[in-house]
Amino acid sequence: MANNGRAYIPYEENHRLKQLGLAITVVNRGQSDAIVSLLNQSECALSLTTHGRGSAPNDVYAAFGIVSPSKHVVFGVLREEKWPEFKKALEKRFSVSNAAKGISYFVSIDALLGVSVYKMLANLQTLDSTMKKGKKAKKEGDMMEEKKEAAAPEEKKEVVEAPEKGKRYQAILAIVNNGYSDLVMNAARDAGARGGTIITAKGTGNKDIEKFYGIVITPEKEIVMILVPEAIRDKVLAAINLQAGIASKGQGIAFSLPVDDVVGVRSEEAEPSESNA
Repeated sequence: MANNGRAYIPYEENHRLKQLGLAITVVNRGQSDAIVSLLNQSECALSLTTHGRGSAPNDVYAAFGIVSPSKHVVFGVLREEKWPEFKKALEKRFSVSNAAKGISYFVSIDALLGVSVYKMLANLQTLDSTMKKGKKAKKEGDMMEEKKEAAAPEEKKEVVEAPEKGKRYQAILAIVNNGYSDLVMNAARDAGARGGTIITAKGTGNKDIEKFYGIVITPEKEIVMILVPEAIRDKVLAAINLQAGIASKGQGIAFSLPVDDVVGVRSEEAEPSESNA
């Protein structure tokens, strides 16, 4: 289609898009305001905070000096280039005291719905304001910028590096009926996981799906978030499916997300505990 006689050019073909990701941070109850403040300092445009609870055994609480099983989970959308800055601030924050300890991991976002949503989440209002003042076409302006970058000396840029081989992590999310999160955690621990964080949610079922599969999707749900080494992901997922899968009383479903980077994991020997996930 044409707009005022001009051919429509998709936004992504006329702009260098910024990679976005979701920073998921789990901290003790009462520490979320500090995390939101750090997110804002890293130009986060949107953050959400929810209540949760840890699921690690008492001996894990004692070993890691965990103050309380009550948790806050903070979800924040960041530009990938801002993650190292946020990660460094978190490392400093987590070192303040046992109460301030937590874990955070960064998961890349593959797609977004709409240019306006992208601009808002990427926090690009300053860039767009500058571009609107220009007289030349955006495409031509981008080409000029590319020429300038090619001519200018290469600058060192801090980038997000994937965890070293053998230290990669996956975030497992298991959704079960209310009261059945213990099934998930017991299965996950038997498969090598240390702990997770549980948050409550409301489920909405498709009546046609319920009829076809002969199940009733209850609205009260629990979401168990477990950070595990990539090496044991399949084992953990299989154990959860066996003990708390869709055919069980928990009617659980589980899936995993690749994690780009983590902060707050205390040692190579100790797998992430619920204070961290």
